[in-house]
Amino acid sequence: MSGHVSLIISSLAVGSIYTLIALGFVVVFRASSALNFAHVGVMLLGGYVTFQVSRLWELGLLLGVLVAAAVSAAVAVVIYLTVARPLTGRPVMAVAIATIGVDMAMRTAVGSYPPWTGESVEVGGPWGADTSLVLGVPVYTSHLWIIATGMVVVGALVLTVERSRWGLWFRAIAEDEESAAAIGVPVRPVLLAAWMLAGLLAALAGAFVGTFPRLLQPASAEFAFRAIPAVVIGGLNSITGAVVGGVLVGFVEVYTAALAPGELGVNVHHVAPYVLMLAVLLWRAEGLFGTPDVRRL
Repeated sequence: MSGHVSLIISSLAVGSIYTLIALGFVVVFRASSALNFAHVGVMLLGGYVTFQVSRLWELGLLLGVLVAAAVSAAVAVVIYLTVARPLTGRPVMAVAIATIGVDMAMRTAVGSYPPWTGESVEVGGPWGADTSLVLGVPVYTSHLWIIATGMVVVGALVLTVERSRWGLWFRAIAEDEESAAAIGVPVRPVLLAAWMLAGLLAALAGAFVGTFPRLLQPASAEFAFRAIPAVVIGGLNSITGAVVGGVLVGFVEVYTAALAPGELGVNVHHVAPYVLMLAVLLWRAEGLFGTPDVRRL
């Protein structure tokens, strides 16, 4: 039983990080029907900025996350204004390919910055390597903080989308941008806010990717790519789906790493989420909570 308690907490922590990354993809897709693969580079940048402020400048994790959030939000807005907005009305793949190019440039720049080059770093936190007891089982305190923060962020996002005027505008634009503009919805500010929000989520996820017992490194970008199955499983246009998909992928990855037979290989846990994604797509092409794209002829 104790082993399962530890695995469950680890699964929820990893799933919370995947959820934050997946929410960034979903928020942008719902608002502007764009697949923003530069989200990967923004996440990596957010993690390293947190490390720079928190550890190298010794100003603390909270200030590091706040500075990283501001930087990542600004970068996300620049990507929208210079790449995504000029491609409005083009096929989804046009923005996807363009943002893949931006992502490659960003990751190269981040990996080339001297204080970060080739470094495997820990972002740091007041809990360090401390453990806490859950049902009598010691688990990393950092995992509990990640889970709690993820729950607060998801709750705040759901309340904003469902209960606020901005959320109403956001849902209207996601339904039909032209109709929303016709009835007076401020489309451009809402789109900017959506991309900023995605940047904030990416920065927070980047900080958590480098939180003990994990280390942040240029290859950590793969962590964000492994969140893509979470997006697809839940549905590209569903916030609930991003949460469920992130948690599912977290459980599948952690439990596969812990329990899969050795004959399957040491990296089978990296493949398992994609196998789950394929199974979901074969059963329900739009994902568990996604809505099918219905067009009138």
